[in-house]
Amino acid sequence: MISIKFKKININWQNYCKYRNMFSRNPDKTTKKTSTSSSVIGTEMQINGNIKCSGKLVLKGIVKGNIECEHVHISAEGNQKGNIKAFECIIGGKFEGDVTAESLAIESAANIKGNMYYNSLSARPGANLDIQLFRGLDKRIEDKSSEKDKKKKQSKKSKGI
Repeated sequence: MISIKFKKININWQNYCKYRNMFSRNPDKTTKKTSTSSSVIGTEMQINGNIKCSGKLVLKGIVKGNIECEHVHISAEGNQKGNIKAFECIIGGKFEGDVTAESLAIESAANIKGNMYYNSLSARPGANLDIQLFRGLDKRIEDKSSEKDKKKKQSKKSKGI
C-alpha cells in the first residue's frame, strides 16, 4: 500500500503563478493579465450587488446592482437593474437605471428605462426606450452638484438658519 502526503499551500495570485509555471510545459512563458480580457456573467448567473472591474464585462445573466467598468456590454439575454459607469457601454438587453459613459451604443433588441449621460451615442432602430438623454458628461457633474446644493439649502431652512 502506498501512502502519499500532500503539502498544504495557500493559493493566491503569486503562488498560483509560481506553481502554474512549475507544472507548465514552457516555464519561460508567464501569464500576464491584460486589459483586453473579458469577464462574462453567464445566462445561468444572478448577482445581487455592485460590480467593479477593469477591462471588459459582458453581461448575459442578471445583475441587481451598479456596474463600474471600462467597457460594459449587456447582451440581448442580459438584464441589469442599477447604474453603469463606464468608458464604453453597449446595451442590447434589458436595463433599468442611469448610464454615464463616454461612448454609448444602443442595440435593436434593447429595452431601456432611465437616464443616459454620454459624449458619443449610436443607436439601432427597434429598441424599446423610456429614457432621457443628456449629451456631455459635464451635465452629469452639474446635476449632482445642484442636487447637493438644493439639499444643503433645504437642511438650512429646516434648521432655521
